[in-house]
Amino acid sequence: MPEVPVREAATVILLRDGAAGMETWLMRRVPKMAFAPGMSVFPGGGVDPVDATGQRSAAEAAVAAQLGVTAEHAGILLRTAAREIAEETDVRVPLEALRPWARWITPPAESRRYDTYFFLAALPSDALASAISAEASAADWLPVTQALAEYRRGERPMLPPTVRTLMELSEYQRAADALAAAEHRIIRPITPVLRQQPDGGWVADLGDGTELPLPAEFITATGRRLR
Repeated sequence: MPEVPVREAATVILLRDGAAGMETWLMRRVPKMAFAPGMSVFPGGGVDPVDATGQRSAAEAAVAAQLGVTAEHAGILLRTAAREIAEETDVRVPLEALRPWARWITPPAESRRYDTYFFLAALPSDALASAISAEASAADWLPVTQALAEYRRGERPMLPPTVRTLMELSEYQRAADALAAAEHRIIRPITPVLRQQPDGGWVADLGDGTELPLPAEFITATGRRLR
């Protein structure tokens, strides 16, 4: 079987401070989507040829150092992230406001694969996020802790990168705290391995000693049921 090509992508974790703690913008993808059907995800999408040129950022060198890529490559990823968040939420985020957070690569067993760079960004003070993406059946602000609680109750399907990111963000009370922490993160690519346990349950092995338990009705990124 030929190896599935891996497409680069960028995702933006949009943050704001809410009455119940830090909130993030989550989209519920349309159930018939080829990738992550019905899943709650952060806004994002694949790198497009248009992202190869355009606005430059003074932050490219710092972002490149964190991600382990060239400054030119970092610029492409920043422009992809800014374009996607604008297309999916109508929020314009300056390139300098995007902070690298993580990098996840879809497992080889999937029929579609992405090498996705995750960025944090605070909602600009003059911006209002809107559910304008045709790829989403619903989208809104949600407290980070609430999103995790709904996932654990089986009410909000999410893939391991989203769950892990929310778990990490739940350690911070305010968006500013998370953004400050992002400046010191060393980004290493994570390719989760789905593994069945002796008791029949499944976990996502993140390769760093972390095993993320998966819900009983877990569906993979391309719609496969493990059970």
